[in-house]
Amino acid sequence: MTDILQDEDDLLVEICKKHGVDPQYLRELFKIEKEFADKNMAKRKGIFERISDYVEEWVEDEEAGMEVL
Repeated sequence: MTDILQDEDDLLVEICKKHGVDPQYLRELFKIEKEFADKNMAKRKGIFERISDYVEEWVEDEEAGMEVL
């Protein structure tokens, strides 16, 4: 990882910590967006569905975690 990427990741971790969000969730959203960007798709057909599916899974995971408490 280059210094810039490490700096960005450090910032992501700091912001997520401040807002109580697991940085891995945002890393995965960035990964999804990058997959579509790498395909050089002007309309990026399907990106919103992929993001929506991932966010739904995330919410379900969070809710399941709350039930355990």
